[in-house]
Amino acid sequence: VVASDVPVHSCRIRVGRSIDGFGLSPGITKEQRKGVEALMKKAFANLKGDLQGTYYPLTGMDEKVRQKLVDDHFLFVSGDRNLQVAGMERDWPEGRGIYHNNAKTFLTWVNEEDQLRIISMQQGGDVKAVFERLAKGIKAVQESVKKESGKDFCLDKSTVISTLAQPILVLV
Repeated sequence: VVASDVPVHSCRIRVGRSIDGFGLSPGITKEQRKGVEALMKKAFANLKGDLQGTYYPLTGMDEKVRQKLVDDHFLFVSGDRNLQVAGMERDWPEGRGIYHNNAKTFLTWVNEEDQLRIISMQQGGDVKAVFERLAKGIKAVQESVKKESGKDFCLDKSTVISTLAQPILVLV
């Protein structure tokens, strides 16, 4: 937790998750990517309470909506050279999108670098609240994916399999 006298404008914690049975980003097929997105649309519909929100597919997204999400630093964009070289931007923008709760404090990117990039964020420096929301959100998304498909997040014993192997905490 950040002391109240420290000028932190916002806090964001994010983790990557992959779903068992789908290829990892460098080798995922177009059909698998679209399958991840279809599954996640159903899974997001199950989220309730403070995690409830809206899914925005990149394909067919209204330009004003897209630009607002980019300007608010919520939406990922194409053009990262490293992702292009690794083959992670194939078939752009198909099978990709963003979910955010109504308060815009819980987000999930679908098929950006990982199959899922789960993010908790808010203004100010309350790291504990951001982390608690993230943990709650990861659990809710995982349970919803299981409910909709019987699949789980890719795990190897106690390790999450992902292209983003570590959680990231950003204080601005």
